[in-house]
Amino acid sequence: MEEFNLEAMSVEELDALLKAVEAKLQQLAGEGGEEREEDPEADPELVEKLPEDIDELEKIVEAAEGRKASIRETAEKRSRLISRIAAGEAGKTIRKFEEPAKEETKMFELDSKEYRSAFLKKLQGKPLTAEERTAVTATAAIPTETMNQIVHKLEENPLIAAVDLTHIPGYVSYPAEDTINDAAWVAMGTASTDSADTLAAVNLGAYKLIKTVEIGADVSAMSIDAFEEWLVARLANKIEKAVDAGILNGGGSTSGECLGIKTSKTTADYKYTKAAMTWKDLCAIIGKLPGQYHNGASFVLPPALFFGEVLGMTDSTGNRVVVNDPQEPRKYNVLGFPCIVDGNAATDEVYFGDLKAYKFNFAKDPEVKCSEDAEFRKGSNVWRAMALADGKLADQNAIIRAIRST
Repeated sequence: MEEFNLEAMSVEELDALLKAVEAKLQQLAGEGGEEREEDPEADPELVEKLPEDIDELEKIVEAAEGRKASIRETAEKRSRLISRIAAGEAGKTIRKFEEPAKEETKMFELDSKEYRSAFLKKLQGKPLTAEERTAVTATAAIPTETMNQIVHKLEENPLIAAVDLTHIPGYVSYPAEDTINDAAWVAMGTASTDSADTLAAVNLGAYKLIKTVEIGADVSAMSIDAFEEWLVARLANKIEKAVDAGILNGGGSTSGECLGIKTSKTTADYKYTKAAMTWKDLCAIIGKLPGQYHNGASFVLPPALFFGEVLGMTDSTGNRVVVNDPQEPRKYNVLGFPCIVDGNAATDEVYFGDLKAYKFNFAKDPEVKCSEDAEFRKGSNVWRAMALADGKLADQNAIIRAIRST
């Protein structure tokens, strides 16, 4: 059997082999004295190659018939697949063959622990496997879990949480009220008169917000979790402070770049008592804000003004103006309105109103990259966090700005 490669034979070649075996058997029978008529279609050379042992010939016949059966079964499967394709059912089979590849790709998706590990190892300068290197090179996007930690850090800031924060790629335009007339009562059977309402647009662009941090190369010895915590704390916290300052005071020198509440309201709406803010001043500030904004209104005060003049204030009946939130004592309410104590608020300035009227958008969420070139002589790496963002006050009437009298 070693001379015959049955696996490589076609059905026709197997049939020829079986005919040769039959001829060989007839030949052997003739040698025993019986007269047999040899098959004229049998290949004489193939017959001569066959062994004369009956058991060996039997094995050849069984192997050849098994090989023919296998070929027929494969042909039938092929025919059935062709019929399913013609009937539109081939999708199931196609998905079956694609499943292993999908499973392997899933390992390095943005929300996978494998991609997170590869991304952070690259920032640390640790060696990567071929699969990790390919995944991180293909997309330099920050892992989902790390991004969630950065966003969570940002939203822990009371002021950032209070404004209308979005993550919409590219440029954004918000409709804002310009001239809006109130609804009017109309008598039954009387036609209404159209009012000339107009809308303005608040356009948010994409301005760079960058923070860099230099750290020694020994950071590569950190565990992945410890390094991620350090990275988020050092970079996200700086971005948080820049966003907070931008919301209140503006973000840069460009004319349209992240206009803060102060740069939008260059003229104060109210001036409180020079010597010290009084309860009546607070009431006057609240009264200056149109009533439709009161439901979502909050105070924003600088620490010196809040702790020095407002915290111990009482009303005309001796009741305290400031009450701690029972759920979280570090939160304060001023005359029933939430109060945000913010170090970025300008000295002696008070803001009161619905902070959701301020729109802040991340046109591109923070990305983190590392360079070994910047501080090569020191053996240090430089990490850079960069985001594209912009912010503007959409409704000038929604927030009151008060300053100290001179």
